[in-house]
Amino acid sequence: MSEFQFVEKEIQQIDELLAENYMIKTIDENLEGAFVTFIHPVSLEERLLHIKMADTRKYFSSKLLEQISS
Repeated sequence: MSEFQFVEKEIQQIDELLAENYMIKTIDENLEGAFVTFIHPVSLEERLLHIKMADTRKYFSSKLLEQISS
């Protein structure tokens, strides 16, 4: 899988969770990437995504800023 396809797949996973009204709860970054925990505000169900690509990390950062602003 090319780098572009990998980034596209990670972004799609983020967008799917956000479309289901999940919100970013925590972000833990290390040398292996970022572990982003999403939480659903009604069911309180949590989902964890391991984000490896730098471009995707920039993407979820912008989504987090949108979440904080609204």
